[in-house]
Amino acid sequence: MARGARLGVIVGSVLILATFSASASAQRGGDGLYGRWDRGLTLALGAGGGATWLDGKADPNVLGEARFLVADTAGVVLSGRWGPDSGQHLFLGVDLRPLFPALFFLYKQTWNEFADLLLQSIFFEIGPAFLLDGDRSVGLGVGFGFALPLYRPLTTVRGLWLRIATRYVNTDPSYRNTQPTEDRTQWTLYGTFVLRLGFKSKLGSWDPPRYRHR
Repeated sequence: MARGARLGVIVGSVLILATFSASASAQRGGDGLYGRWDRGLTLALGAGGGATWLDGKADPNVLGEARFLVADTAGVVLSGRWGPDSGQHLFLGVDLRPLFPALFFLYKQTWNEFADLLLQSIFFEIGPAFLLDGDRSVGLGVGFGFALPLYRPLTTVRGLWLRIATRYVNTDPSYRNTQPTEDRTQWTLYGTFVLRLGFKSKLGSWDPPRYRHR
């Protein structure tokens, strides 16, 4: 429990510091799009740490991930997790971020860059999780989370972010008629520092030219 408490203090401290730094560096007005049409393809590479709970105890682990997104709205994610007691798994899933189109088309943005980007970063993911345990076990992985913009230049390098998320993996053999001999479900809470790279696309070409009548 002491190890879990120390981990909680560390994670909490990182969150507080990141929130203050992000607020100080991203309090400028926004247009609701934030470069999505200009660089509509995003590759996000992240690495960090977290904890997986086993029988009420936190097992520290490290994570790495790559996400490829279209207009920061939907895409695919490949993520790996390694822990001394919780084992290793490789997650391949779909990343969905429904708040951006909902807020944008309903004209419900806050027009504050930090607040808009935080809300629009909320994601849900689902897909298979492949356990690297030698038995070729496959489970269902479901996750959700959000990200804080720490530094965000509007160039090919779209910025440095802190992603806070959790993932649930269930590898119970539910298709069998026997009860599992051990708990095959795991919750993982993690944080990763994410470098985002933006690539130009023609997502905005569908929008016809607009002219103001005087």
